Amino acid sequence: MAEFTPGQKEIAKKMMGKQISAKDEQENVTYVSYLETERYILEQILRPTHTTHTTHTTETTFLQFEKETSLIEEVNEFRSMAEDGVGEMVYKPIIDDLLRTRTVSLPTGAEEYGTIDLLIKEIRDFFSLYFELPIYYINIVSYLILFYWVYEKFPFVPYVHFVGRTSTGKTTAMEVFGSLCYKPIDASGAITMSSIFRTASSWRGTLLLDEFNTTGENYAEMLSFLKSGVSNRAVLRVEGDKQREVRAYMIKCPKIFTSEVPVSDAGLQSSTIVIKMEKNKRRIPLYRLKGYEEAVGKIRNKLLLWRFRNLNKINLTEIEYGFPELQSFDRRVQQVITPIFYFSGEETKKDIVEFAKKQEEETFRERREALDGQIFQCIVDNYPIEPALKLITEIINKDRGIQRQYTEKKIANVIRKVLGFDIERRGSENISTVVLNDPKKMEELNDYYGCVLPVVSVVSVASVVNSTTNKDEIDQETRDIFLPIDDS
Repeated sequence: MAEFTPGQKEIAKKMMGKQISAKDEQENVTYVSYLETERYILEQILRPTHTTHTTHTTETTFLQFEKETSLIEEVNEFRSMAEDGVGEMVYKPIIDDLLRTRTVSLPTGAEEYGTIDLLIKEIRDFFSLYFELPIYYINIVSYLILFYWVYEKFPFVPYVHFVGRTSTGKTTAMEVFGSLCYKPIDASGAITMSSIFRTASSWRGTLLLDEFNTTGENYAEMLSFLKSGVSNRAVLRVEGDKQREVRAYMIKCPKIFTSEVPVSDAGLQSSTIVIKMEKNKRRIPLYRLKGYEEAVGKIRNKLLLWRFRNLNKINLTEIEYGFPELQSFDRRVQQVITPIFYFSGEETKKDIVEFAKKQEEETFRERREALDGQIFQCIVDNYPIEPALKLITEIINKDRGIQRQYTEKKIANVIRKVLGFDIERRGSENISTVVLNDPKKMEELNDYYGCVLPVVSVVSVASVVNSTTNKDEIDQETRDIFLPIDDS
């Protein structure tokens, strides 16, 4: 069945840059770039006026793929019975400024690709010509292209982030990689977040965001947008000038972005394949000319045919619990790499396992660098001794400026609400102490943050405390972090 957001028609009006005609209103017209029914898959394409792939035209139509017979034909619109059974729905291709200005790129048809191996080789050779990556990344991103063309069949969409200093080719990598993705949209020039939300919700293509600013005024909103766009949940926004109303946006789609420094948010980082760019070691074409455009057009058309043939063959029940080869990795890492693994050949699967190890290390590092991760590392460093809240606060604040100091109250909130430990006052001095009486919780958090617990028995620690009959023999710092001392 077709998938639509509640405000699809209102979005379509604004995306079209004109009011929908009275006739279209009466005929119940909806503008879409993709539609799937029980019998058909429809994809919007540009209709070329001659045989090359570089034709600039705004003539657009649907390619209609019949699932049972694999018959493909062009149709200008698609009609079906309305959901309420009264009347019919009419679906037409989107024509807006994004299409007119080539901000969004579409195939011009469907072309035969032969086998998946031949298609992957063509993609890999194309990438190798126009930008430079470590060899195992080339294989991984080539299969990632396949996944992006059928991403809606998966519940989770990992992003790609090219990171590097100026002149490392990160923008080139994003543009070349993005050119073969499903309906690439150059959203780098978007001025407002509203325009990005509308674009993602209307076209459901691959967003390209160059020079993602990790310190800009829209950073918090952009961060929220990116973190919300990996899953099937609708994002609610209040919009309108005179009449404010809540609108739902489905913004799940592939997203590729670049920046000079990595994103500091652990949640976004763990949902992203981060590729660190370095200066090219060989000559890369300075300009992307007619030959580039022709190659992009041919491969994009082959990918459309691959999408038609494979969109309904994907069966996630076979991998409901993931692949056995990946089960040793962190759950989020599995979510990121499983879609690529699903389509990959045997050689690439070996590369993916190696990549997964690095992805897991990076995920753990990001988690440990977050405030909750730093606090848990303090707990681990003293385990099985129960540390004082004061000690943890001092350690966290050690390398922070005066204006950036955390209060004990802030640290205590994270310990209780995020890590889930209790804090109790212990001893005659009422020292606030983190209670570590749940070994299972320690193991779970240890797995989540990728920490290593010291090999020290609780019995040995208790014996040290109990054997000390004169508390004056214990220095003040040790008294603050030891298990509670009974002064009675």
